[in-house]
Amino acid sequence: MNGEVYDLCKLTLHANQALQSNTDFIPLEKDYIGERKFVFSQGFGFTKHAEEWFQVCRKRGLTSVILLLPTKVKDRGLLGFANASRAYLALVRKDGSVSCLVPTWTYVKEKKLWNVVYRETEWTDAPKTLPVFNDETEAFKAVLSEIKELAQTIGEPFFTDCFDTTMKILEGDPTAEYRDLFPGLKEPYHRILNAVSKADVFGAMGSWNDSPPYEAQEKGLKDEYDRLSDALLRLIRVNLMYAVNTCYS
Repeated sequence: MNGEVYDLCKLTLHANQALQSNTDFIPLEKDYIGERKFVFSQGFGFTKHAEEWFQVCRKRGLTSVILLLPTKVKDRGLLGFANASRAYLALVRKDGSVSCLVPTWTYVKEKKLWNVVYRETEWTDAPKTLPVFNDETEAFKAVLSEIKELAQTIGEPFFTDCFDTTMKILEGDPTAEYRDLFPGLKEPYHRILNAVSKADVFGAMGSWNDSPPYEAQEKGLKDEYDRLSDALLRLIRVNLMYAVNTCYS
């Protein structure tokens, strides 16, 4: 899974879990991050700890955190670069006001770590009703089946196996081998999120954006490659938002 999106997923899940159960915010792991900084709107200052960020948000009447990201992008090839995911959080409060938490990532070369600044701005024209998120795992399975066949046809065994494993994860196959990024979540959310993570092949060098489009072009399948890649990206993001935003609703 894209690292920027993964961190937003963790913020959303940890915050909504604490809100639902009326407990403290579970601290986040550092992973690949050197420093997280949260800059509040309306003169509330900033903090360098997610737990303190949540405490301030809770005092301001936070009722839910919603992960939002576009389901279509102009150039999938840019998704391997920093700050290209266009993902952000909507923070909903008791009084009906909403703010956006938008990340900016910076690589610290000497430390080989990333710093991220989460900056909050008020969403003055936010929609009056909260968005509805739907489970589209059946459509996800259908596209995975098609794109798996395409990967096999163009001679990409790595991606053939990747899409096959993703289907197995969605189906709950115990033989599926994958990195469990979301342990402890109840089903079907645990299964969906790990499948989404496995299927997120839109990176830079060595990704589905690298050689496969040229291999598809050579076989006269570039239009099919684009169609299925767009569909896969959409369903990854639709199901990601469904699982993250409804898991603790």
